[in-house]
Amino acid sequence: MSPHRRSTTDASDDPIRLVVVEPRAILSVGVREILDQAQGIEVVGYADTPAEAMTILDTEDPDVVLVDVGLPESAGNEETRRLHQGAPNAALVVMGPDDDASIIGAAEVGAVARVGDMADAAELVATIRRAADGEDPLKDELLGRRDLVERIVDGMREAILVDALPSALTPRELDILRLVAAGSPNREISEALGLSEQTVKNHLSTIFHKLGVPNRTHAVMYASRQGWLDFEDVPDRRSAPASTE
Repeated sequence: MSPHRRSTTDASDDPIRLVVVEPRAILSVGVREILDQAQGIEVVGYADTPAEAMTILDTEDPDVVLVDVGLPESAGNEETRRLHQGAPNAALVVMGPDDDASIIGAAEVGAVARVGDMADAAELVATIRRAADGEDPLKDELLGRRDLVERIVDGMREAILVDALPSALTPRELDILRLVAAGSPNREISEALGLSEQTVKNHLSTIFHKLGVPNRTHAVMYASRQGWLDFEDVPDRRSAPASTE
């Protein structure tokens, strides 16, 4: 299932529904103050740990889940993965240190974006909004770090069973993935390829299933590593590739 993405109409009418997981009491106060003042964002639940947040997901349908993974006990990648699986329609944003390990960890748990510990209020709010609107800031960050892409993909390969290797993508799926790599949200992909947004979402779900990945960022990285997608051939954001079904 592809991550939840708000349409531009929804984004202008309805607030972004956000669940916050923050284990650090002092930092939690600052995060609450920032989010309380942010227009267009409604915090529908706070939790101290990813496990605790799971109970919130039973009653809420968030657009974004914000998780602080800054402490060893909460860096629980496995807990954060389970939380993400419990809210597959929500975009996952993580907060943590500004280092390579944090970037890799964010990608491994299926996050679409991360916010460094030293980020200011404007950056935090902007990142949440970008994630809710279907963007993948983490992918953009990884595009310039081939070394990290290699490390992440190698880790993914180790997790895939030898007898369950992904099928090759079709030309149409590769066209969609090229536009995803260019930073195009579903609406722009549908316009570029003459498809409905629902068809684009269906194609993305198929791509994720074939590659055994949780989101767009992982799909782009995996396809690139397999040689099916070359970042140098990625089109400009608003250009449409020639394609056949």
